[in-house]
Amino acid sequence: MKVFELAAVALLRGHEVLNVRKRGTDHVILPGGKIEPGESTLDAVLREATEELRIDLDPEALELLGDFDSAPANGDADKIHCTVYVADWPRDALARTDHEIAEYEWTDLLDCTGDPRQAPLLIDHVIPALRRAGRI
Repeated sequence: MKVFELAAVALLRGHEVLNVRKRGTDHVILPGGKIEPGESTLDAVLREATEELRIDLDPEALELLGDFDSAPANGDADKIHCTVYVADWPRDALARTDHEIAEYEWTDLLDCTGDPRQAPLLIDHVIPALRRAGRI
């Protein structure tokens, strides 16, 4: 069984979350990616935000939302295990995509469960965890 160990960040702007779509894929997912050898999940999130969005997140602004096992969004693994952090979108930040990101979008967390482009991680785990944490 192929399982990816990932770290991601839910960047919130009110009841919206920033999602990215990587080139060659159909689903939108939270910014993040595979954890490199010797890297903490927090370090992976900070690195991926810099690589994918060209923003530097303040590590003190990130809160651990949880660790989740989920179906993969793009069928490139049998399962994913993802540590998800949450933070408010930095007020002055301007996301710029890099070579692996085709687009980014703000997804309305109150009205996205029927959208087939949304990742199972977001629908099945992140939204319920955000509700339990009082973030949406």
